[in-house]
Amino acid sequence: MTTEQAPGSPQWAQILISALGLLGGAGGLSVLATVLVQRRKLRADAAGALTEVALTLVQPLRSRVAELEAEALEVREQMAASQREIQRLRATVWELTRTLERWRAAIMAPHATVQRIRLAVADEDRHPHPPRDPTGQHPDDDRTD
Repeated sequence: MTTEQAPGSPQWAQILISALGLLGGAGGLSVLATVLVQRRKLRADAAGALTEVALTLVQPLRSRVAELEAEALEVREQMAASQREIQRLRATVWELTRTLERWRAAIMAPHATVQRIRLAVADEDRHPHPPRDPTGQHPDDDRTD
C-alpha cells in the first residue's frame, strides 16, 4: 500500500477502498477455495456415476460372453464328433469300394465261374483284407501305394 494520496481524494476514501479490496480479496480467496474443493467433489461424484453406469452396462455383456463361450465349446465338441464320424464313414466307403473292385475283378476274370466267384467271396468273409484309409495307406503302414 502506498502512502501517497491521490490529488483531490480524501484519505478516508482511500482507506475505505483498501479495506473493501482486502475484504473482497479474502472473500475471493474463500470463493476460489470453495470452488476448488467442490470441483474435486464434483469430479469424484461424476467418476462414481460413470463407474456405476459402466458396471450396469458391463454385467449383461459379461453374461452374454459367458453364454457365447459355452455355446462355442458345445459347437466345437459337436464339430469334433462330426469329423470323427465323417472319418469313420470315409473309411467304410473306401473299404466297400475296394471290396467291390476285388469282386468285379473276380467276376471279369477270363476263367471266372460262379463257383470260383462264390469261393472268392466266401474266402474274403473268412479272411477280410485289412482296411486302407483314403490316403492309400494301411492303418499300420507309413508307405503309400
